[in-house]
Amino acid sequence: MSLRTHGCGALFLLTLLSPPRVASQQLTEKEALRRFAEENQRARALGARVEVARAESRVRTLLPTPGISYSREDAVTKEDYLLVEQRIPMNGRLGFLRRAGDAAINVQKEQSHYALYQLRSDLRLVFYELLLAQQREAVIRKGLSDLKELVRVLGEREREGEGSTFDRLRAERELANIQADLTSTEAMTARVRTQVASFFAPGTEASSLAAAGEFDISRTLPDLATLIARALEIRGDHRAQEEQLKQFSWERRAAERLRIPEPMLSGGMKRVREPGISDTGHIISVMVPLPPFNRSRAEAALAQAAYQRTQAERQALGQQIASEVKAAYVTTELRRRLAGQYRQKVGEKDIELTRIAQVAYQEGEHRILELLDAYGVTLSSQLRILDLVAAAKQAEIDLERAVGEEVFP
Repeated sequence: MSLRTHGCGALFLLTLLSPPRVASQQLTEKEALRRFAEENQRARALGARVEVARAESRVRTLLPTPGISYSREDAVTKEDYLLVEQRIPMNGRLGFLRRAGDAAINVQKEQSHYALYQLRSDLRLVFYELLLAQQREAVIRKGLSDLKELVRVLGEREREGEGSTFDRLRAERELANIQADLTSTEAMTARVRTQVASFFAPGTEASSLAAAGEFDISRTLPDLATLIARALEIRGDHRAQEEQLKQFSWERRAAERLRIPEPMLSGGMKRVREPGISDTGHIISVMVPLPPFNRSRAEAALAQAAYQRTQAERQALGQQIASEVKAAYVTTELRRRLAGQYRQKVGEKDIELTRIAQVAYQEGEHRILELLDAYGVTLSSQLRILDLVAAAKQAEIDLERAVGEEVFP
């Protein structure tokens, strides 16, 4: 066997043993939300809850089914009875129950819609957390590259007798610290990727996911009064309680209809046989049961109590929603202002600081500690800007969560 054949075989074996490379999937926020809507199992479960509520409503409002009875009296005269019985729903109770069922379905729709929006908000938060981790990695790698170049220059100067061993060792120590920060950030990126993957189809490869986009916090913030009014109008949990009030109102009216009796209609055949005689005839009867006064009062009182409880809860929820929107609004304003002011004050100044420190070190005016401090301050400031902008973006998403819909166009 030739050497070339041995080489091909080794290459083939190495290919089999090497882990497959997963292509990176660059996801924008819009694409991530689209995949969430198509693949997330919890979103599907929320939709199934509405179907369960619809089925329960249908079961509760089914028309009464007829009954068949057969009886026989065996004496001197033998009599056979075959009867069909049917309760006639004439008091209108089923109509009220159907309306209550429609309201119950709407309750579940609103609750599911609100829960789905909360899941969407959770995905948006982890998406931007992943974007932050990626950008932090990029900044740290850039700082690491700059410091590696400094260590290389210091090593050359030491070999040429123009630099000190202390300067090189001190720079290498700072390099090790930044490498540790990079490893920690990479671990955070891997963790957040796993969280993002959990919102997609089971089996989604987390390591292949990457967030694409920017932290846009420059869009106009609507006024607070408008947002509070909008939240009270469209938030799913608030609208669900409004539908619950309708449901309990219809159920109370349905309970009151129990006072009106529903007749039982019976009809069938009767056969009589005596020695030497046999005859068959028809039977029709109507039975009107006594109205269950106690049951109607008890069910009506139960529905009325549920109505009053839900009404009080809805008023409390309205106050809570207003407080949540106001708190999120104030936080968004403050974080936006802080991020803008810090970015304006720092900006390119840290880069200029590093350049000045490099020149001063080369001319002997600064020691290595001052130069390394300039490198550290620049890196820290750039990371601080990222953190502040990301915090402002998180505050915007929390505000939209409190309102119940996307606030920014």
